[in-house]
Amino acid sequence: MNILKKMKKIGHKESEIRDFCIQTIRFKKFLENARALLDLFEDGREKALGEYIFDRHYVVTLIDSVVERLGMMVYDACVLLPESGEALYATYDTHKRTAENLIDFSGFVKKNISSGDVTPETSKTVEPEYQLLSEVLQWFNGKDAPLHSTVMAFMKQIFSKVVQGQGPNEIIKNRPLFENCCGKIPDMGIYLIDLWDDGVALPGGKSSIHDFNSIPLNHLLIDTGARSVPNGADWVAAVGEYQLSLNSLRADFQFRLVTLASGDADADFIFVFADNAAILDTLLPPGFHIENSGYGQFAWNLGISEKTIEDSLMIIGRNLFN
Repeated sequence: MNILKKMKKIGHKESEIRDFCIQTIRFKKFLENARALLDLFEDGREKALGEYIFDRHYVVTLIDSVVERLGMMVYDACVLLPESGEALYATYDTHKRTAENLIDFSGFVKKNISSGDVTPETSKTVEPEYQLLSEVLQWFNGKDAPLHSTVMAFMKQIFSKVVQGQGPNEIIKNRPLFENCCGKIPDMGIYLIDLWDDGVALPGGKSSIHDFNSIPLNHLLIDTGARSVPNGADWVAAVGEYQLSLNSLRADFQFRLVTLASGDADADFIFVFADNAAILDTLLPPGFHIENSGYGQFAWNLGISEKTIEDSLMIIGRNLFN
């Protein structure tokens, strides 16, 4: 092979590694917007259940914030999976109309109340801002809402499309690339990719976990025993100092873990996707919220302390690798 062909081959590998890193970073951004949506849901529930005084402006702002973040999530999904764009934006437009109708409805209720249409006996229980928030929470994830009409149902639909589009077949087909270009933990069966360095230049020479400065990876593997993996690796881990994306390379076991462990509880999270064959209750520690879909299971833990995220990763790693 002449030098030109060698350079073209190396350039092709660099491009594939770079594309993998970019998609991994984009998926993390997708999760960050999903996390912001879940935080908005929780804030609304907290206001509705607690002894809080709020006005119509708070609820309208909450609606607008949900619409904005949902739009960001849809945009991220379309970047990851362009062919789904038309269908996702059509559903998103439906939710935008629902939001507009909720705001218009609240103005109608407020007008009627100010006109004296509500009796003194019922005025305290039908305050417009509380009624509006109740309707908004039904739109978010209400049990009594029509099937597939909630924002949460749409989020699960988006997750399913994105995860299927970046599913195990897409990852597994890159196994030869990982084998030839990436670092590896031989006794753990894990290919290692540095999200920021390896995405710029072709990796080489890294074969130890100590060559990768990744806090979440260290916590994930801290309590795992050495294993013999003679037939190649079962996992690929794309890492940064505070982030980790772990993907299974097994066709019979779909599993993906993404985490940010920066020490900031308002930003940090652990997200897990697994196929329906996995028993997440036995893999994950307490504290995770688990949602089922037709395609698989989604689980997350948000707003967690540095100590909790460290302990959670250690337990997950022990359950996965031991």
